[in-house]
Amino acid sequence: MSKTPTIVIVPGAWHCPKHYKYLIDGLVRFHYEVVGVTVLSVNSSPPHASWDQDAQEIRRVIMESLDSGKDVIAVAHSFGGVSMSEAVKGLGKEAREKQGVKGGVVRLVYMCAMALPEGQTHLGQIQPQTPEEEELERQRQELQIKYGGIRFTPDGAMLLDKDAVRDVFYNRCDSKDVDEAVDLLGSFPAGPLAVPVTYTAYREIPSTYIVCENDRALPLPYQERMIAQGEGVFQPHFLVYAHDRSNFTTTSADDTFYGTLAAAIFELRRIPTIEATSTPFLDNSGIPDVLADNACIASQNNVHTSYSPVLNISHPIIGSSPYSPINLLNSKLNPTILDGRLARIYDTIVTGCAARYINYDCNLYATPYRYYSLEGDDCSSLQEQKPADLSHVSEDNLSKTPSPMSPSGLPPSTPDHSLKGLEPITLDLSHNMTVLGAIRFLDHFSHLYGNRLTDPDCRKSDDVLKAVFRTFSLQWLSPTDSPSVQSTTNGVPGRETTCDSAMNAFNDSWVWTRSLIFNALSVQSFRVICAMVMFDGISIPAQAPGVEHEFLDTGLQKLDHLTGLVGQYCANLRSQSTYRALVEASLSVVRWCGHVRYIGAALSTDHQYSLPSIAPHKKEQELSFTYYEPTIPPWIYHQSFDQNLDDSVPKICRAAVAEAFRVWGQIVALKSSCSNLTKDGIELCSDPSAAIASTVQAVTNFSKAFLPFLKSFIEKLGDLSMPSRVSSVSILMFWNLGVFVLTETLKPAMIGFNSPWSCDVFARLQAYTEEATSSVARTVQNVLSLPVEEIFNLQNGMSTEATIFTYHITPSLMAAALQKTIEAIVGMQPYLLVDADALWKEQINITMKGLVSLEVTVGGLHAARAAIGKLTRDHGDIISECWSSSDFET
Repeated sequence: MSKTPTIVIVPGAWHCPKHYKYLIDGLVRFHYEVVGVTVLSVNSSPPHASWDQDAQEIRRVIMESLDSGKDVIAVAHSFGGVSMSEAVKGLGKEAREKQGVKGGVVRLVYMCAMALPEGQTHLGQIQPQTPEEEELERQRQELQIKYGGIRFTPDGAMLLDKDAVRDVFYNRCDSKDVDEAVDLLGSFPAGPLAVPVTYTAYREIPSTYIVCENDRALPLPYQERMIAQGEGVFQPHFLVYAHDRSNFTTTSADDTFYGTLAAAIFELRRIPTIEATSTPFLDNSGIPDVLADNACIASQNNVHTSYSPVLNISHPIIGSSPYSPINLLNSKLNPTILDGRLARIYDTIVTGCAARYINYDCNLYATPYRYYSLEGDDCSSLQEQKPADLSHVSEDNLSKTPSPMSPSGLPPSTPDHSLKGLEPITLDLSHNMTVLGAIRFLDHFSHLYGNRLTDPDCRKSDDVLKAVFRTFSLQWLSPTDSPSVQSTTNGVPGRETTCDSAMNAFNDSWVWTRSLIFNALSVQSFRVICAMVMFDGISIPAQAPGVEHEFLDTGLQKLDHLTGLVGQYCANLRSQSTYRALVEASLSVVRWCGHVRYIGAALSTDHQYSLPSIAPHKKEQELSFTYYEPTIPPWIYHQSFDQNLDDSVPKICRAAVAEAFRVWGQIVALKSSCSNLTKDGIELCSDPSAAIASTVQAVTNFSKAFLPFLKSFIEKLGDLSMPSRVSSVSILMFWNLGVFVLTETLKPAMIGFNSPWSCDVFARLQAYTEEATSSVARTVQNVLSLPVEEIFNLQNGMSTEATIFTYHITPSLMAAALQKTIEAIVGMQPYLLVDADALWKEQINITMKGLVSLEVTVGGLHAARAAIGKLTRDHGDIISECWSSSDFET
């Protein structure tokens, strides 16, 4: 058996073993056995969320040599250093000899590669730390501006500009080699760059770092900083400074091996991650860190409150101090985060939507620890906070159709043994829990669950969240608001600059916020996750550099990672632990927020993303998910305002929301499967008819159970309070959006099914579509017939002309619902009778007016213009024919 070790080469991001042909050929000439590892993340689709599969593949390749008794030298380039380090855990020569087995990894070679300490990420390591690194970062940003940044595949993987990589990756290389190398480049996911390493391999296995002085992707200062972090483990006599392929120096005892390595280096890499911007908008320096976890939290009356659970065992000290972490759960905005008007807008929109969609009764991720009074909930009495009175109903009222999917369209729930045997735990009902509070509460314990956040990480988290809050709130100003809107984050004295309109203020704020998110990509905090998810729902300005859902996948990947860490932390706490209850309740809120945003994105666009390990916990008592019979109480038809009617709207809408998200989950899963069927010609599933039938039946069940109530609320819209109006309108609009998406999805997929069953499904879909278009048109007509609530709008900081349609948290989602309605109406025209032509035209006319009504706010204007642009391109003549105007007298 040869005593020469096997050389295992791990490529960097975007690269494959063929990129290292000079290195491989050179080593083979010196009688080394060389194996190049194919990095599985390269060209992965959907893009991998982590480097773990790469590490497993590297370990498999290494083990093939070790199992035959041979030693291995592992050589990694660039980002390959991360997965190589993870792959060799426990495979060092010394460790294996102690186990009595032959063959081990005798050395690690980091060839201008990422050598990260435990807990660090690629993105975190490359953040500038010195003036020299800051200057290099400035030059890199200029280069990025020159070439226009990174492009993305349809499923979100990163692609590189071929001209840019010539200058950065392959400078000083022969043009023939460069052409070949560029053609071999693949795509690479962003997720692995933000996943922390779990093992510092170079502290246990002898290691060498090859420094490439002329590398433009990972410049010399960054390489030297990683060597310094090793605190002497990279032995100087193994250090090689490679200037180019013909001129290198080495101080190694084995100049042949390391000289061959140095001479063969011909490709370089570092991902540009931070967008450059010259906008001075939102400079946060000098602003108090009001989001810091050590801030004192007070209620509106300056009286400290706590969110105290009623548990079997609770030490009297827990929650008793005004500085207790439990008080973080009550966190609200203060004037240093947003100014008065924007703060009112934020509170109105976020708290209202939280009450409608994030409430415990809606939350499919909720644990047995029931939380109450989330932001806008009415907590005036215990009765108000109980689940809606469903004594006359049981789950059997909805037929259960067997489905190959889970009821929500999510992966099946992972059993959570930590929750078994627990009774539902009721928390104190007298205090509020906010979404911001849940985020702050979770970040407060980051070190305890193994997520170390440095001071720079905390500052980045605060800055990006403040910026997102401001950009979000600016959406609800009028586009023609006066120039008094300040283009500063918090109105810090001496830093005010004004824009000539609210529209320009929003556009500047959006661009700056996007750059801050890029800057915070390496940070693993719940604040950054919240910022990414919230930014995803903000309207995109026309001509903006971003793309739809640019950060959503990364945000959900971060959430998945932190969910695992928090889960391990909670598992170590007692089942009766107060903090366990609160941490799990807070985590369920954040996870549900992420899922709600994901469903909205998947319904309104072609965005696809899987949530591999984010599956909802099963509640011990499913009181929240019992259903209404389609029986309407007599008081629904009362001719004047009835308090019973108004009081019942939130309860019924929450029950409808919970079931709607289950159905939407099925629709999204079916949409993804049908997309693959159309695109790849693969089968939908083992039994496509069962999947389709299950989803259509779920729509039928919901329609029977809830639509009679929701339609009655729309007809009595003028008799409802503003919160009840918004609740009933929003849930009905988005339910109808789901119907349109389902019909749009199944029509092309069912072409091959020539059976009575498919005809029946098609007929039902046609009926549901007609019902949905009529429902939307009627809703728009009733909403626009109401007088504008100018006083209510002014009190909440909104545009004075704002309608009920503008009060949803995602303007683009409301625009999508109206756009899909018009497209559905146009699509039904061939199936209509002649005498239905007038109704058809009127539905298009009134729905278009609803879409135009969104333009009274900045965010609505951006969303509506995009929707109207597509409609006029596709159906311009029809829309023009149906449009009516009665605003002129002459």
